[in-house]
Amino acid sequence: VLARSGRVIARDAGVASEARVLSADLRRRTGLRLAVLVDAAVPARAGDVVLELGDPDRGLGHEGYRLSVGAWVRIRARAAAGAFYGTRTVLQLLARGRSIAAGEARDRPRYPERGLMLDNGRRYFSPGWIRRRIREMAYVKLNQLHLHFSDNQGFRVESERHPEVVTRPFLTKAQVRGIVALARRHHIRVIGEIDMPGHLTAALRRHPELQLAAPDGVRAPDKLDVTDPAARRFARDLILEYLPLFGGRYWHAGADEYLSEAGYDAYPQLRAWARRRYGPRANGADAYLGFIDWIDRLVRRRGRTLRVWNDGLSGGSAVRLRRHVVVDWWGDHSGPSPRALVARGHRVLNAGWWPTYYVVGPLGSVRPSVKATYEDWRVNAFGGLALNLALPPNRPVVLPARSRRVLGSELHVWNDVPDAETDRATARGIAPRLRVLAQRTWGSPDLAATYAGFVRVERAVGLGRDVD
Repeated sequence: VLARSGRVIARDAGVASEARVLSADLRRRTGLRLAVLVDAAVPARAGDVVLELGDPDRGLGHEGYRLSVGAWVRIRARAAAGAFYGTRTVLQLLARGRSIAAGEARDRPRYPERGLMLDNGRRYFSPGWIRRRIREMAYVKLNQLHLHFSDNQGFRVESERHPEVVTRPFLTKAQVRGIVALARRHHIRVIGEIDMPGHLTAALRRHPELQLAAPDGVRAPDKLDVTDPAARRFARDLILEYLPLFGGRYWHAGADEYLSEAGYDAYPQLRAWARRRYGPRANGADAYLGFIDWIDRLVRRRGRTLRVWNDGLSGGSAVRLRRHVVVDWWGDHSGPSPRALVARGHRVLNAGWWPTYYVVGPLGSVRPSVKATYEDWRVNAFGGLALNLALPPNRPVVLPARSRRVLGSELHVWNDVPDAETDRATARGIAPRLRVLAQRTWGSPDLAATYAGFVRVERAVGLGRDVD
């Protein structure tokens, strides 16, 4: 039983931040103000919560933990992330009162990536709205926030190198640093994305000279001319400006929807450039793939791993991405299949339209069924396009259940029509989907066989509250 005399004790300085976050969450959710102690030796007493590192169980990995409940609560882990997730379980168990049944638990996630992608390029989300999503994610043990902050309709993060590309309203760098810091305290990595070489209308509005041009001189406003050295300098400026802002291990280059395989014929300079660089077998798609490889080398030299979407990765004959590039697979209409990507050595994130897309606009008037997602979907099942369909039209591609090349999944919020839904409606719409995604990506045994039963579990652990 937690009491006002209870304390949150960090046995190691490595979990002091986790202890402070738990104390603040307990105050917010229960009204209790538990003092935080960082002390390796102070005896625990009734009502305390004790966080410890050094559990010898290697099977817990980086994010697993052991929970023991008696007169006090003890959380043991091998790393701070595991201790943090133990505190999330404690909060859920306290959702209906100040006592927890005595017992023991061992818990660890199945997938290392469990997240949310926000299209905040097309649509501005305020820092406060994003911060609330971070806390919501952390409560259900999600660990990845992907910010797609540039697209045709907007470029929404302050730039000092190229202020002319920024669209109002936008996030300042100070606001992004605050978001990244809050996420880090909640063991959520933030991945920034500048989508290129396509989806660049907003960024190229003041730079028509960098747009891809057809032989008749007509320029494609959303497409960067990857053969132009000035265009590459522009791309390099932006990438190197934002790498330190977001930090972490990844950089996302987008790389989707540049040209179809047949569309390269409209721009013969791409084929000519590729043949000069890669030899007579090269084609137009190799110019695009070479650009992605160039970004890969750029970020790799700075300690980052590149991520891209899957749909443009077919069609080349001379260039293939190196296997360390992570591919977010979203559709079966174009590009290599999940099975083909894994066979090439890539790690893949399940970003399949069905059931991970939440589209604001005409293509989202019918969204993937939350009920079917809970009852029928697993993370190793990659469902393709499901435009305005509750269920996938094609059978998902199923990879081996224990494949280590399947990293996990995210919920993807795409704002095709930015003002078609209020921010509050979006928060309410994605909340139940995030909870199902959390259950599927964590991978613990289901406590309910049906979605209706899962909703009752949600309410029991404090997830029935309104969100905004």
